[in-house]
Amino acid sequence: MKLLEAEKRIRIFTGRKRAFKSRELGRIFEEEGETLRSTLRRLVDAGIVERVARDLYWIDSPSAKGIPAIEELAGALRSGEFNFIGMESAASLWSVISQIPVDRLTVVTTGREGEFKTPFGVIEFIHTASSPSEIIANTVDYPGHGLRLATKDYTVHGLLRARRSVHLIDWEEVEDDD
Repeated sequence: MKLLEAEKRIRIFTGRKRAFKSRELGRIFEEEGETLRSTLRRLVDAGIVERVARDLYWIDSPSAKGIPAIEELAGALRSGEFNFIGMESAASLWSVISQIPVDRLTVVTTGREGEFKTPFGVIEFIHTASSPSEIIANTVDYPGHGLRLATKDYTVHGLLRARRSVHLIDWEEVEDDD
């Protein structure tokens, strides 16, 4: 497919979505196999598309929704799984720890653990064996974001269970009901 036509087709979707798997782009371009790989290589070389992880591509768009890029990537990397902001990232948001993770997002997932370096920061996936109903009951909507947020109690419980950053916890803040 010619670059101009490919770019025109993907721009239709970038107002709603910026992270795409190759199979999604294949459907958009109506291509597969080596033809699709060739089109993706040319789009990456032209700077229209950025490869951010294995089989994951980013198309930046000024008209895209307001979800933080790193969260959109996290959801795309573990699509089909239950994912939520947890551990140190959630603890910082709840002010349970005073450190603010810079360029790093900790996501608890029912999928595989792993760490991904992206142009928007590092995404660390921590596996949980929790059931979907437990996850839903212990997370809250986080307006303007692509992932749910662990409640304060669930965050502290997760840190204690995993023995992560326990020395950073401000126990007075944990007891505060705000």
